[in-house]
Amino acid sequence: MNWKTDLKLADLDATTSLEITCKRCGLVHYQTQARLMQRDALRHAYLDQVEAALTCTDRMCKGRVRVSLVYDGKMEGFVGGMA
Repeated sequence: MNWKTDLKLADLDATTSLEITCKRCGLVHYQTQARLMQRDALRHAYLDQVEAALTCTDRMCKGRVRVSLVYDGKMEGFVGGMA
């Protein structure tokens, strides 16, 4: 279990940006939650399902992508660990 399997796309604010990075070519683009919710297949999906459904926007690549949340213009990863 991770945050992508616990969080639905519908749970996010409409203005929340998602950073979508291609695992093959490295192309990065940003989508808002509202823009992704326009797709019927993603309306009730968890973020891991959104990640599996999306592909690279480069028409020659079409590789798998990684989805990350963006806060205040910065990509946030896991912060924590053992003390």
